Order: sequence, then C-alpha cells, then structure tokens
Amino acid sequence: MEMTATEMKIIGRKLDRLEVEVMRLKARLIPTEKISEKEKRELKAAEKRIAKGEWISFEELTKEFS
Repeated sequence: MEMTATEMKIIGRKLDRLEVEVMRLKARLIPTEKISEKEKRELKAAEKRIAKGEWISFEELTKEFS
C-alpha cells in the first residue's frame, strides 16, 4: 500500500497528538509528590472556576500563592 506525502503528514500529526495524550495521562497517574487535602480542595475549586470560564490575572495569581 502506498501513501502520499499528505497522508504521511496526517498520520504523523495524529501520532504526535497521541504521544502528547499518553504523556499527559502518564503524568496524572504517576504523581511526583503528595498534596495535602487543602491543596486538593483548592485545585478542585480552581477547576470549577475554569469550567465556568472564570479567570484571574497573573498578578492576582502570584499574590494568592506567594
């Protein structure tokens, strides 16, 4: 079976996306450090804000975590 250059590029891009997805999933499955219950609650709250489309500026973020 022969493939055109365009088909090869498409397959290459799909493989790249799959590789990124596998790396992302791997990172979620193998945590590098344990987080506290408070940090877990903060992360869940942040995920909810993001899902609602809410955001804060970088300056506010750095103030909150410094």
